[in-house]
Amino acid sequence: MRLQSIATLILVSALTVGCAGVTASRPAREGNYEQMRAAIQDDLRHGRLSFGATQDLAYTVSKREIKVAKDAEAVRHIRLMKSCTRELSGPFEQRAGGSDRAAPIAAMALLNVDRGSPGKWRSRLDSTDPDWRAVSVRTLTSKSDGENRRKAMVDHDQQVRMAAMLAAEKAKDPADRPVLLDAARHDPDGVIRVTAIRALARVATADDVSAMRDMWALATPQVQQWLVASWGFPNALEHGGGRYVLWVAETQTGLPSIIAGGILMRIGGEMRGYGSAALFAGAQDGLATNRVLAIGMAPLQEEGWMELINKLSQEAEPVVRVAALEKLVTHPKTREQAKEKLHESAKSKGPESAEAKQAMARVGDRRVTGLLDVDAKSKDAAVRQATMRSFVALGDYARASVFLADPVVTVRLNTACTLLLAGSR
Repeated sequence: MRLQSIATLILVSALTVGCAGVTASRPAREGNYEQMRAAIQDDLRHGRLSFGATQDLAYTVSKREIKVAKDAEAVRHIRLMKSCTRELSGPFEQRAGGSDRAAPIAAMALLNVDRGSPGKWRSRLDSTDPDWRAVSVRTLTSKSDGENRRKAMVDHDQQVRMAAMLAAEKAKDPADRPVLLDAARHDPDGVIRVTAIRALARVATADDVSAMRDMWALATPQVQQWLVASWGFPNALEHGGGRYVLWVAETQTGLPSIIAGGILMRIGGEMRGYGSAALFAGAQDGLATNRVLAIGMAPLQEEGWMELINKLSQEAEPVVRVAALEKLVTHPKTREQAKEKLHESAKSKGPESAEAKQAMARVGDRRVTGLLDVDAKSKDAAVRQATMRSFVALGDYARASVFLADPVVTVRLNTACTLLLAGSR
């Protein structure tokens, strides 16, 4: 018993030392980022930054920035952190309980991830504050709320209409169809039209799917992209959306055709060949960003693709070249050669260097670490932020956590959110 007690005491002591050993914790709580930078570097050198420690630091930085920010800064911080609202639901709920401009922004972020207090917030439907009225409308997600939800879809306030479309997307109420179709056609805001299309696709009949096709000719590129994506939703596919996805793949170009190709590949069967052909065409021509997307979905095992991707790995457009090399890393026959070429590009001073370093991180090539250590000292906040994301992609959370003490608040918050999301995967 005595030996067991001693062993338990040693274990508890070790755990306590491990938690207390992260010297960056106190300055993180206090918001002393200059002191935190020095402390976190010391923690890094001495191997104290375990994954759990980086998660704790990320949460501490996030919680403090959400709590102490005021006015417009508070709104900005909450919007920057909304992608990790679920991981920060406690601080967000505290902020939503306030009376400033940030409160309804925090409440809306919570509702968008099925958190918060919808029962309490629904009572603000007649509020004179459009922010809180939008929050209230966002809670109208059941069929019994249909009348108020459809009324809000034609409200004069843009954010109220947007909240109503999001509520409809969750409600999946067939009674919303006529209003959603009208909004998809006529709402003056493009993002609201897109959201209406998404909501409509979840409850669409064959007539609705056909009506969506009639919108194509006059639709903006953004709306066209979401039309084809929405035809790929299960309900829309069941009601004839597949033939319009095929039509886009065969007759259109650019991003809509690439999206259609991806959907057809997912459907599989006899549609797979049409999807592969659309991706094949999209990888060769058009905007570089679109070609990169097509390359990422390339089925290397299918005829002609390996030859094309090898050719693209030598072409002039840097981002396309790097995307092709990254794709070749995924195939056993070309993996090692492609990794060497990525490494050469990353070490170069050429325009593809930054992309190549990020690609090396995504494929887990740890030789990029030394190059990233140099970039971590860059005066350019965008470079530092890209470096942080590369460290996270590598799984090197200790090095990524250095940016929790960055002098630029957007870098700090993006780092915190990225680390918290890595912990929830």
